[in-house]
This record gives sequence, structure tokens and C-alpha cells, in this order.
Amino acid sequence: MTVIIPKKVYLTIVAASVRFANQKIPKDDWLEVSGVFIGKNEGDDVMIAAAYPIMHQKLDKDAVIDQYKWSDEDYEALYIIDDKAFSREEFTVGWWHSHPGFKVMMSHIDIKTTLSYQTNNPLAVSLVFNPTRLIRQIEVADKKGDPEKRLKNDPGFKIFRLNDVNKGIEASYHIVEYRIEGYENMEQLVKLTQKFIIDITNFFPKDSIFETYENFIMERINQLNSLLQGTEEYIATLIRRGEHNRVPEVLDNQKSEIRKYVAETFMKIENIKEFLGYLEYKERDIVIPKVEEILSKWDEVISKLDQRIDELSKF
Repeated sequence: MTVIIPKKVYLTIVAASVRFANQKIPKDDWLEVSGVFIGKNEGDDVMIAAAYPIMHQKLDKDAVIDQYKWSDEDYEALYIIDDKAFSREEFTVGWWHSHPGFKVMMSHIDIKTTLSYQTNNPLAVSLVFNPTRLIRQIEVADKKGDPEKRLKNDPGFKIFRLNDVNKGIEASYHIVEYRIEGYENMEQLVKLTQKFIIDITNFFPKDSIFETYENFIMERINQLNSLLQGTEEYIATLIRRGEHNRVPEVLDNQKSEIRKYVAETFMKIENIKEFLGYLEYKERDIVIPKVEEILSKWDEVISKLDQRIDELSKF
């Protein structure tokens, strides 16, 4: 068996996991994230078409065992995802979750969860991802005091299947081979994904997503207006001084700066649009329309940019 993983699927797992476990969050507050795979089987191979983040742990520092329970919303999301997949002749082919900062393996709870998937689909798989494994290229030691195992060009995860579902939660498991598409080689994958993790850490917060993006857009709009106003005032000053000959050069330079600023902003906006695809399913109907509304304010400003630049040229 080989599991085929498209680049977008891999990045979804990375983004959703790192959102709740990164360098901006105290390690004691890192949370596990869980989701499902949609795809189909071809022979003994599993072809994954999409990964959906569903839920994350609820932090309870007083609990003996971390709270890791699906809500009614999560089950409803799974039903909707599975129903839409069926209309495309696809289905749930397994699940994935994160082990932030600890060993990539299957716990008894993980075995129990995998059992529910593999009972319905014998080829169902379970992927376990640890962001630290990818970032540091190390595997956590089996027990305290043992050395960490150095890795090379490791994507941060392993895929597992149960050996015998008839044994229930006592079933053993084995590692499954995989192939990640969309990269020239594993070295390139690791380097690009480590950079991607930095972007996620800085611009895909676990809380206040709308506020984060709203603040960014309003700041960029205000700065763009300042650039235009500053250019207008500078040109007016040159004209008052009788330095008309300097106006064309100054105007060209300022236009270049403005265009560069706009291009940089559009790149960040593309990041925002991409990151919206990594939201948990139950968040999407609430967050996406609100973010699209704030992005439309930037589009409105840009739609008038050429006119405002032309007005500067009339000085």
C-alpha cells in the first residue's frame, strides 16, 4: 500500500497543526488538532484528495487526561464533508491529527479512533504529525534520558494502519508508505515547509483571526493614503519653490514606491486567502464572509488608485 498525498493536503495538515502549536504560544498551551481525509482507493493504494481540519483540544490544565472530544458541530461538519465527497464519488479514507512536541506514534486513544475508520474501510489510514519533528528534524526519544534521533529530510509525520481490527483496541499497527506530490524532492519539501511554518506562525493565529486581518488591511489602507498624501504635499512644495523640473523624477519615484507597496500588500492578501482554506470546517461560514468583507475595503481603495495617481500627474 502507498498513500498519495497532494501538496495542498500536506500543507493543510501543517498549517492547521502549527496554528495551535508554534513559537508564539507557550509550549504548555500547545494543542492537538484533528481532521479527516477525503479521497478514494485505487487497488491497494489510498489517493487522498483533501484534508479537512475539524477540531482541536480544549485546554484544561487541571485535567488528568487532555480533553479531546468532538462536539455536535464537529460531527455535523463530518457529515457535510462526507456527503459532499460522496457526490464526487469520493469518501472518507482516514484521519489525521497532531502530536505537537511529542513522539509520532499511536496511543490507545489513537488506535480506538483508527479502529472506527478502518472497520468501515479496511484501507483507511491514520497520519500523525509533529511540527517539532519537521522543524528540528529530530524524533523524540522513546523514554526520558535517551538521546533524540536525528532525521534528514523528514516531513514530520508517519502514517499507520492497524494489523487486525478484530482485536479491537488491542490491535497492533504498522507504518504505511507514502508519496507527497508537488515537490522536486524531500529536501525541497522540508526547506519550503519550514518557511511556510514561519508564515503560519506570524499570520494565522488560533484566536482573533478576523481582527488580525482587519487590523492588517486597515493599516495598509492608511499607509497607502499616507504615501499618496505625502507625494501630493511634496510635489506642491516643489512647485511653490519653483522647482518644477524635479516634479517628473519625484513623481516617477513615488509611483514606483506606491506600486511596490501595493504589490507587497497583494502578496499578503493572497496568503490570507490561502490560510482561510486551513480553518476548521465549523469556522468557515462565520470567519470567511467577515474576512472577505474587510478585503473588499482594500479592493475599493485600489479601484480608485489609478485615478488618484493621475491626479498627482496633473500638478
